[in-house]
Amino acid sequence: MIVSESYVAISAFAQPSKIDLKTKSKRYREKYSNMQTIPLQSGIIYGPVRSRRLGWSLGLNISPISYKFCSFNCVYCQYGWTTICTLDTTDRLEDFPTPDDFEKALESALLEHEGEEIDNITFSGNGEPTLHPKFEELVDIAKKLREGYFPKAKLGVLSNSSTVDMKKVHRALTKLDFRIMKLDAGALETFKKINRPCPEVNYGTILNGLKSIENVTLQTMFVDGKLQNIGEREVKEWVERVGEIKPVKAQIYSLHRPPAASSLREVTAEKLGEIAAQTEKAAGVTVEAIVAASPYRKRYNEPYRK
Repeated sequence: MIVSESYVAISAFAQPSKIDLKTKSKRYREKYSNMQTIPLQSGIIYGPVRSRRLGWSLGLNISPISYKFCSFNCVYCQYGWTTICTLDTTDRLEDFPTPDDFEKALESALLEHEGEEIDNITFSGNGEPTLHPKFEELVDIAKKLREGYFPKAKLGVLSNSSTVDMKKVHRALTKLDFRIMKLDAGALETFKKINRPCPEVNYGTILNGLKSIENVTLQTMFVDGKLQNIGEREVKEWVERVGEIKPVKAQIYSLHRPPAASSLREVTAEKLGEIAAQTEKAAGVTVEAIVAASPYRKRYNEPYRK
């Protein structure tokens, strides 16, 4: 099934904030500090925005706001290259919002938007949300506030799936109304090429973790160009993994905003439709091919970083 939507595009680009990269060299800072990128979310709450997958969604950013902290360094990320790529938050705890700050910000936002249309409240933001050291506590806070102010809204997460083997994360995921989990590759080689994970992330562990989550939705970004995951072999491998995981559905899409690697190209709606049909036939899983109302157009040029 192909779904066409109009999206709210971020209207401005900005220079990345000047930050102290504790683990990066002076050479790295000089080389990449002047690159244009879509600005990181500047606070805990953003939106409501019209999401390509979720309707009117209130976003919850629980990642650092002055630099990009994630366990992946995806070539297509709209926020550009990852500054700190790791699963370990030990020496950066002060950069994450506290539960108290999160509760105050979310309650204020829900009061401000009371009476408006909010379909979903979604943990997403500048990086991988489940990396927050107190992710489960934040889920509990969000559930309580959602029930008090927007009881009809669904609470969920957009995740890159890198933490599915962590017990506290797995437990928190079960408390959500929806879990949209990333799977861009059907084999380790493609996974490393497209998602560029930190060394601690294990592809096999991700697959096993996704199989263990009930009512999971897979999300997949397909890209073309020098780096691609739409070749015959890549698609076949991905379809096989989808068949093994057996999600309630898969959502596939392509570029709509500028990616980190400017060599990437948008996958056509026709190709997405073909992949969806192939997957439904081979894996017996419903697939939504989500396409933009207007084609992606390059708006900045950032070279691919090896």
